[in-house]
Amino acid sequence: MNEQENNRLERGRALMRRLSPHLGDAMTNDLNSVAPDFGDLLAGFAFADVWARPALPLRERALVRIAALTALGAPATATGANIDSALQAGLSLEDVSEAMLQTLPYAGFPHVIAALEHVKQYAEAPAGPTASEGPDSGGG
Repeated sequence: MNEQENNRLERGRALMRRLSPHLGDAMTNDLNSVAPDFGDLLAGFAFADVWARPALPLRERALVRIAALTALGAPATATGANIDSALQAGLSLEDVSEAMLQTLPYAGFPHVIAALEHVKQYAEAPAGPTASEGPDSGGG
């Protein structure tokens, strides 16, 4: 791996840790045994190449991502990780809920209800989930 690629991955990892301190490293470490390159792909592509683009502030990027994941009916792990990232980017749970509600005419009630269930779990947990306690764990 050359120096430019190393710098790209480090930038991506730094942004991932900033936006997902509770779940980012835990998720990539957990998947490393079955997909050793997953962490580099996530840090390099999603965080260094996409999330670090200068056109939108991180807060707005988080709103877009929450809305897209809601509309797609994303799996619980992705929704929880992205709520965590949205909160780290400066959004409130009310902002996250509103972004989800804005998808209602396009995504439908089932997708929005499922996404809002994750917001409810965050609202009920005093400090949000930790790395070992994702939004689906039932822990608190």
